[in-house]
Amino acid sequence: MDHAHNACQPPVARDGAVSASDTNALQRRFDQAEADVRRLKERLSDKDRQLAEMGKALLRTVALHHAIEERQEEELESLRAMVPAWKTCQCVCDGPSEYSDGITVHLPFITEILSGMFDVMHTFWSGYDENNPPKSSVVAHAIDERLNLRAQPDGEASRSGQTYASAIRPDWLKEADSRHHVRPRT
Repeated sequence: MDHAHNACQPPVARDGAVSASDTNALQRRFDQAEADVRRLKERLSDKDRQLAEMGKALLRTVALHHAIEERQEEELESLRAMVPAWKTCQCVCDGPSEYSDGITVHLPFITEILSGMFDVMHTFWSGYDENNPPKSSVVAHAIDERLNLRAQPDGEASRSGQTYASAIRPDWLKEADSRHHVRPRT
């Protein structure tokens, strides 16, 4: 095998001595390698500095996040202190009576979703025909429409609409349907 053209070995003259031009070529290659090493060290140093700056920015962001979160929790606690204490919903009566058209519940506030569910519940479940109760899919679509929820791509009501429809379906119908698993009351 001829090693005369190997770039890693210095060219050797026939008498075993290295010529001056070969020495200069080796010196240039050595100088170029040193310059490359310096350049790479500078780039590495720049990248280390950038990483350190990014680490500091991340720490500042985390600290700021925690400060904001703490301030918001304090504000929330102060708002809770201003609102009368509500432990649970208070049902005034156990069921519909001849003097009312439903159950009265006192809530600390009402959300858009609860309001929509109550509207749909009133529409579909007030005075429904016991022999022909509303279909869950119809109620779920009505909830989607009332709450501006998107139906599924296949045309079925949204998952949320289906869940809300199930939540407002009377328990005695769920038990009669035998398709809902009702947890025993404790």
